[in-house]
Amino acid sequence: MRPIHALTSLRGVAAWWVVLYHFREFFPAGTPWAIQAFTAKGYLAVDLFFELSGFVIALNYASRMETFRLGDSIRFLLLRLARIYPLHLFMMLVFLANPIALKFFSTLGTVDHRYDPAYYVMSLFLVQNWGLTDDIRWNIPAWSISTEWFSYLVFPILTPLLVPAYRRRVLVVGGAILLLVLLAVLTAANGGELGGEIPRLGLMRCLIEFQTGVLLCHFTTLCPARGPWRSGIAAGLALALFAAYAMLPVPDYAVMPAGFLCLIYALTDENNPLARALRVPVLERLGDISYSTYLVHYFVKDWVKFLIVGPDTPLLAILGTYVLVTGVLSVVLYRLVERPGQQAVQALLRSRPLPGSGASTQPGPR
Repeated sequence: MRPIHALTSLRGVAAWWVVLYHFREFFPAGTPWAIQAFTAKGYLAVDLFFELSGFVIALNYASRMETFRLGDSIRFLLLRLARIYPLHLFMMLVFLANPIALKFFSTLGTVDHRYDPAYYVMSLFLVQNWGLTDDIRWNIPAWSISTEWFSYLVFPILTPLLVPAYRRRVLVVGGAILLLVLLAVLTAANGGELGGEIPRLGLMRCLIEFQTGVLLCHFTTLCPARGPWRSGIAAGLALALFAAYAMLPVPDYAVMPAGFLCLIYALTDENNPLARALRVPVLERLGDISYSTYLVHYFVKDWVKFLIVGPDTPLLAILGTYVLVTGVLSVVLYRLVERPGQQAVQALLRSRPLPGSGASTQPGPR
């Protein structure tokens, strides 16, 4: 499918929201309160990622998977695995340096529970956040990759079953509302915020938000966000929900997932002012490499703290090193690991069509 440039840029902005969230403790004194407050909510970028992922997956694949065919389903899963696994595997191998460094070069000489061997094995199979553990370990952000993979496994099964619902606006809207209510109830009953209780709630959080993104894609097909009225109202509603969360004592689960859906819908109109503002080459590039940014930044954080952080190290130097190294490694990993791995599997699938597939070639989404 033709990429929606504003959504690519949005993905890049969201990735760096997470990056700064995980390093906010090293913001220099005097950092404006608004910046500190914004970065403190960076965990919400994951919710945006889940909804955006469901939207993009449905945009690229839903029409071709309305009838279940084993070959198409396997092909879809292989393409998604090619998208997420090569870099994930590479980073898991790189993360082995952490316990080695702690064991032989740290002052304590001990390895803590974060580097649990059983969790490492589960991570290799992308099942570490399927309710099997009570904590998140090793490459901390990779918990969401595990839940995304589960959503991919469900997508080829769920899509043919819901085709009749996807063709009626009232059912699409009603389904999205029910899912958002379910998410709110689950979150309120377990921790009270979207970023809490990840080992227990992370999988359901992803499944629900991924499916709301799928429903949004079908709604956009039935009711495109063309013209100033639809996209303008959606953008205004998104900004109103974000402002309500910033200024009023409302929980994140009550407004932010709905706000993100409105934002994504508005940005599908390329003439929307927000969409035009995001169509900046630098932001699009950040979106292209956002997966590498997401998976590498916590490793950078670990090593910046290990090598640089000290009682006399200026906070601005620490933060600047973190941002610079994360940016450079994002580009390197995208070019040398992420894209080559994806292209190799895509080339293999093009050369060897799977039995039972409805098409010989299917391009994977970006």
